[in-house]
Amino acid sequence: MAALSRNGKPVGLDAQYVGKLPCSTCGIRSMKLPGRQGGVCIPCYAEESVAMGRRGATAGAWVTAMFVGDPCLACGSRAVDANGWAFWCNSCELQTAVALPPR
Repeated sequence: MAALSRNGKPVGLDAQYVGKLPCSTCGIRSMKLPGRQGGVCIPCYAEESVAMGRRGATAGAWVTAMFVGDPCLACGSRAVDANGWAFWCNSCELQTAVALPPR
């Protein structure tokens, strides 16, 4: 499970792992963001988030908007990156934080 802060919000990946270790889900791409079972790449993060959103919507709960994806869900560009707690698109400049910065 992803690390959580005292207020229950997810904490980002430590910089020593971002872009260096393989994704804990697919094992192909490198870790970029925190996932449910460890660091995940951008596409695996997007899949995880969409699945959680579907489960929440089915249960009648409110779900947050999810903008993270490769390609960018706003403009379709593949110029996307993440630093362990934030995601951004270099083409359309969409930015979103997905976790608290690690300490």
